[in-house]
Amino acid sequence: MVGDKMRIKINLISKVGVSIPFDYNYNIYLYFRKVLFDYFKINKPKFIIRYKNNFPDFTFSQLMIPKREIEPGFIKIKSDYFSIFVSSIDNKFIEYLTKALYTRKEFQIFDKSFKIRKIDIIEEPEFTSPMKFKMISPLFLAKKEGKKVRFIRPEDSDLNECFGIELIKNKKKHFTGKIDQNAIKFSIDQNYMEKNKRMSRFFTIRNVNYKTILAPFFLEGDIELIKFAYESGIGSKTHYGFGMIESSR
Repeated sequence: MVGDKMRIKINLISKVGVSIPFDYNYNIYLYFRKVLFDYFKINKPKFIIRYKNNFPDFTFSQLMIPKREIEPGFIKIKSDYFSIFVSSIDNKFIEYLTKALYTRKEFQIFDKSFKIRKIDIIEEPEFTSPMKFKMISPLFLAKKEGKKVRFIRPEDSDLNECFGIELIKNKKKHFTGKIDQNAIKFSIDQNYMEKNKRMSRFFTIRNVNYKTILAPFFLEGDIELIKFAYESGIGSKTHYGFGMIESSR
């Protein structure tokens, strides 16, 4: 039983040499929806309309593959196992997804099926301020400027402002108007920035390019907001597998 836990680790069995397309994010998002609704049809039909009208916010990590090779457009898996993390502020979503995956006993990515070895419940870290994190899926932030959309880069002066707006005003609705966006501060690890010039990466989802950030960072401020960021993911498009973080201390 998942209980009040908000994060799981799905451990998968693989055959060495299997290749999957590099742009798997949207496919995995659709698979989570399908697995959940198939489970509801049999076990909780009343939940179908509820979840269709208000699907919970969630995020998932990149595929955690111990040994792999990057080929043009594909990832070749060179280990006999890999994993993926899923997190949400809705503990019921995590509970039902866990049950649905165990019922199915497999995890599908495009036309490849992988047996589920086990699903671990991940204990939350002790949240403090400031607290260091690493991104286990890239951060996507963007800002509308007239008719154009500007991708936020690690060096942009309004990075922290955009982060706060997205986390508090756009995602944490019950914080809107109650907590100022300055209640939490986001800052990329300066030592990492000085040593690594390449912190931005492009991802393509449904023929749309997303410029993202992948770097260690600090959160400082309201502890409940830091906890929320950990559970919900940070930035935009988290349901596409963006913005999942974990403690790096």
